[in-house]
Amino acid sequence: MDAVAYIRVSTNKEEQELSLENQREFFEKYVGNRNDTLIRIYSDKGKSATKMKNRKDLQRLLSAARRGEFQRLYVKDISRLFRNTLDFITVSRELANLGVQLHLVNMGEGKDIDMFTLNLMAMIAENESQKISERTKFGKQFSKERGIVPNFVFGYDRTDKYTLVPNPQESLWVQKIFDLYTEEEWGMAKIAKFLYESHVKTKKLKDGQPNYNWSQISVGRILTNPIYIGTVINGKESMKDIFTSQRQKNPKEEWYVSERPEFRIISDEQFEKAQQIKEKNAKQYCQREKRSNKHLFSNLIKCNSCGFSYRRYQKQYSPNRPPKVWWTCSKRSSYGSGRCDSEYIRIDEDWLKSALNTLFKSLLDDRESFFTLVETRCNSIIKEYIRNTSGIVLEEVENRLDELKQERERLKTLAVKALITMDEAEHDMIPINEEIEKLSFRLNETNKTREITQKIKASIQAFLNTFSAFDFRAT
Repeated sequence: MDAVAYIRVSTNKEEQELSLENQREFFEKYVGNRNDTLIRIYSDKGKSATKMKNRKDLQRLLSAARRGEFQRLYVKDISRLFRNTLDFITVSRELANLGVQLHLVNMGEGKDIDMFTLNLMAMIAENESQKISERTKFGKQFSKERGIVPNFVFGYDRTDKYTLVPNPQESLWVQKIFDLYTEEEWGMAKIAKFLYESHVKTKKLKDGQPNYNWSQISVGRILTNPIYIGTVINGKESMKDIFTSQRQKNPKEEWYVSERPEFRIISDEQFEKAQQIKEKNAKQYCQREKRSNKHLFSNLIKCNSCGFSYRRYQKQYSPNRPPKVWWTCSKRSSYGSGRCDSEYIRIDEDWLKSALNTLFKSLLDDRESFFTLVETRCNSIIKEYIRNTSGIVLEEVENRLDELKQERERLKTLAVKALITMDEAEHDMIPINEEIEKLSFRLNETNKTREITQKIKASIQAFLNTFSAFDFRAT
């Protein structure tokens, strides 16, 4: 019988890496001794059992099961798979319907377990996970109360989990950032561009190398961080659900505030002035129309180099002529040419409208061919997706179901004509009914794609109807 094994460790520490290798060696010998063929070992490292969606190899394992690549799954114990009862019940039932047996090594000599026992063990594993979470939460709570500091804060060097020492060079740049914002009235994007051009390193490395890519967001975080006036705040957020990793914001009365005057770099007056400026700018921004809705191509043109959206600019060169309008990379515009290697610096808006108008008019000249082409391509993509994720070729499954149903009807007819007994007919129909049930289950998973196909057809038709009378040049 073809089999796979699944192994997992929850951290990337060196001792856990050793545990992962030990588990691999164990399963290679264990499965061979049971006369099964081990075709693959799936492994996730540094992943918690409470977060199923983050475990990439577990997702690959489930996809392989849907394609029918193996018939038995070996696991050390149930906590390696799940500590969430709902996830476990859902997946274990799917595996059972796919004909995959779950084998737990820690059950004596190891055995294939019935669903009732598995569900009971899953609830025990979930309860243990909750206890571990509570113990972890208690430790973090204690650290917050003592005033634990962040791992990385620009302007400081961290000596231990409760101590920061101002970095001589970085602390000067922190003061410079506040001065530019509060005294020179520079915007955060302009400050970020200045830091980049001044070759100031950020606190975190990028691919193991020094990182100089400052952004408006990173500057904003410095301007609003009270640690620069000697105030450490913990507990602003807490975990709402350990199984979904959802977090929630806590009210201010639940924050843990520690005053550490030795951390001060900025005066209270300058820090408060920065908050007032930021709040004033935010209100003015909210009163303006959002860029994503303001212009025809807002947030639609993306730079093929850095991925940022293009921004619209216009300039009135002559009072007797309409303004010149163009689009360019917002990152290049905000932070300088050194931050983006895009080949095309500007896109003329009139040219863009004319080109798009010509394109859509040419497509609509042969409306039916275009509709058929798009519909065929969408159907092809959907079928390819089904094949890759579940191993199902729709036509083959449907044909096989028809064959099985015809064979079942043939057996019924023979029994009615007394050419075979009812017991013989029922006995021969058992494997046929089982295969029909499995194929029907897999086919039902794809029924939603048929609805999607119909919606796509309707959307394409609406799209064509809209653009039949549309002229980009008139916008």
